[in-house]
Amino acid sequence: MYKFPEARKYKRTEKRYITRFQVKPNEDKVYKEWDMVAIANLSADGIFFYSIENLEVGTTMDLKIGLSHSHPSITCVGRVIRAKRQLDTSLVGFAIQFTEIDEHIVEVINNIVEEK
Repeated sequence: MYKFPEARKYKRTEKRYITRFQVKPNEDKVYKEWDMVAIANLSADGIFFYSIENLEVGTTMDLKIGLSHSHPSITCVGRVIRAKRQLDTSLVGFAIQFTEIDEHIVEVINNIVEEK
């Protein structure tokens, strides 16, 4: 098939992690509730998850990612960079790029991904 070089800056893992997100309010919408999803993949650059929510590209959100019982949840901010509706379902896949994340958390995620 195609033999393209890997374009991602960080490695990723496809292990499922529970994540809570809350859309940051803007002039059009106010969100108060946290939604919970299982992410499909994780890297130090961002996450990918499926949801029935209607999120637009560019939407900014607060994230709380539960990595394990031995690690406290990490918190960061991300932005929707891609959304793709799944055929014949109400699910939409969302690619979220981290926009505000502590460098220590980047290292923690990289260590977890390397262990897998």
